[in-house]
Amino acid sequence: MTHPTVRIRATLLAVALVSAGTVSVTTGTTDSEAAVDYEAYIAKAAEAAKASKKRYGVPRAVTIAQSMLESGWGRSGLTTKYSNYFGIKCGATISPYQKGCVALASYEYVKGKKKKYVSRFRTYSSMEKSFLDHGRLLDYADRYNPAFKYPNDPNKFIRAVHKAGYATDPNYSTLVINLMKKWNLYRFDVVKKAKTDPNRALITKLAPAAQRSEAATGVPSSVTIAQALYHSKSGTSAVTKKAKNYFGLRCGGVKSKVSTGCVKVGGTKYRTYSSIAKSIADQGVVLSTATRYKKAMKVTAKPKAFLTAIGKAGWSSSKSYATKVYALITKYGLTKYDLLISTTLGPGARGAKVTALQNLLINAGRKVKTTGYFGTDTRAAVKAYQKKKGLPVTGKADPLTLTRLTPDLRKGVKGARVAALHTLLKARQFKVNAGSTFGAKTLEAVKSLQKKTKLPQTGTVSVKTWGKLFG
Repeated sequence: MTHPTVRIRATLLAVALVSAGTVSVTTGTTDSEAAVDYEAYIAKAAEAAKASKKRYGVPRAVTIAQSMLESGWGRSGLTTKYSNYFGIKCGATISPYQKGCVALASYEYVKGKKKKYVSRFRTYSSMEKSFLDHGRLLDYADRYNPAFKYPNDPNKFIRAVHKAGYATDPNYSTLVINLMKKWNLYRFDVVKKAKTDPNRALITKLAPAAQRSEAATGVPSSVTIAQALYHSKSGTSAVTKKAKNYFGLRCGGVKSKVSTGCVKVGGTKYRTYSSIAKSIADQGVVLSTATRYKKAMKVTAKPKAFLTAIGKAGWSSSKSYATKVYALITKYGLTKYDLLISTTLGPGARGAKVTALQNLLINAGRKVKTTGYFGTDTRAAVKAYQKKKGLPVTGKADPLTLTRLTPDLRKGVKGARVAALHTLLKARQFKVNAGSTFGAKTLEAVKSLQKKTKLPQTGTVSVKTWGKLFG
């Protein structure tokens, strides 16, 4: 841990350095006069600070400026001999970055009086190791947590560090900020804007409709989204622009119930739609009802197998169709949009799943009794929830509705949401905590279920675990 008074010494040294452009030696060396190549130091420090920023989130400008201040631009004895740029002392905890320790004399202020002490300082094999240890020091001490809200705002970061007690000098953060301004160290923390990927914005538009279609037809949302990206050329194809047709579905044969008509593009008639949602709905109907895609609908849990099956059934003449579309699923992680709950609960249903549904509805603010019977009050509650969330108002608790209703649960939470979890676990003969508290017994039951169903045994109830519970 660094002793704050060491920084006062370093601060006084740095003020002299900045004004004079020369370096006086600090602890453990003889006096010398040497000109400093400031830009060369900054370039070297900026590179070393990169690893600390990546691993611990400390702004590079802050690390560089603090090192200037506390090491005398890298010319203090502690730095030149032992690569310690921040005066970090040895303690009970051994850092993975330190090489060892060295005992040196230093002057520190106690109640305003200058005293000489012999202290043990950490030694390092390189500047980068010292900078990483500095980042680790700030990251591991809880008192500095507020600073990490500002990884891209060096001024706020160092003020928060200073406020947390890093240095006793009331002007410490001002001195660091002055160095950052003087040498424009902020340039090392400029966040470069990544090139916008048009597919990401389109995926956001496609996902809700794809999930509604999956709930109604069973066609995986990941497949629907990837096919839409592929066939529409990311929404730029002539057919998509003219007809809002994202899958190249043609007119002829079976008449579509959602298409608004036909339009000729490049000599071929394509179905036209009034919206993305209608285009997606038609794709779902075609795949789920056409006899030739029957085999594909048996492997909806495996997107690649599904794509291979529809390709063989005539969806596309391209031999690489499944590979290209599946590559989009992989690139954008589209399986996260697939519904993991396959159950649909409707009027007349009875049992633990209905009781769990009723508790989830209560958790969502709906008024319904936990009877275990899907009656008119449950249907009304489901419809009210669907309307509020912008889901198809069917009155049935389909996979999409259940997916939206199920919250992530961890040990310690209470209430109707836990009652829903307990109902489903007890139905599978697991022992849980009494009442509606997620305690140790419930945690053990969740982990046992996860192990049995080959899920990661995290003890956290996410949608994947809910999917196994609802079936």
